[in-house]
Amino acid sequence: MNNEFKTKLIKASMDSYPIVKNMVRFYCYDMSRTCGFVEDWDWSFPENGLYEGCDVKPYFENKDHYAFLIKVGDELAGFALIHKGGSNPNTNWNMGEFFIVAKFQGKGIGKQAAHLAWQQFPGHWEVTVIPENTPALAFWRKCVNEYTNAKCTEEIKPIHPNARQPNRYVFSFNIVIA
Repeated sequence: MNNEFKTKLIKASMDSYPIVKNMVRFYCYDMSRTCGFVEDWDWSFPENGLYEGCDVKPYFENKDHYAFLIKVGDELAGFALIHKGGSNPNTNWNMGEFFIVAKFQGKGIGKQAAHLAWQQFPGHWEVTVIPENTPALAFWRKCVNEYTNAKCTEEIKPIHPNARQPNRYVFSFNIVIA
């Protein structure tokens, strides 16, 4: 990890909703690199030149959803969207969406941000990854295993309501803060 970067995880207010919504466009762009040719998924570049992405408003409005801005110093570096629950009834927390802008990818910022999130929300966690998203899969596999000292489970199972591609890798682990 590069120690020159001071990563901060900042609780996002409704004022930050448009910022995260804008970043989701870049999140979709990044996802299109590896998931763009998944059969039956429409990752075509939009006619208007703007990816729309998923609706992140519930992370700003729902009681059991949390939105965070990831910053390096004072510079915006991404977002983390966390919610309660998961594919297993014992799951307390789920990393719903997570994004680091290209400038900061591969520099340890994502790992620092994930670790900060896990420290704030102890309990049983799930992180899910689309199988075709190989960079995210490698990132989460390494990040979760490092944080938990390889005390996690990894399985691929159908969890998503999207009938075209329901399977996800699911990383499950417990975070206990002493």
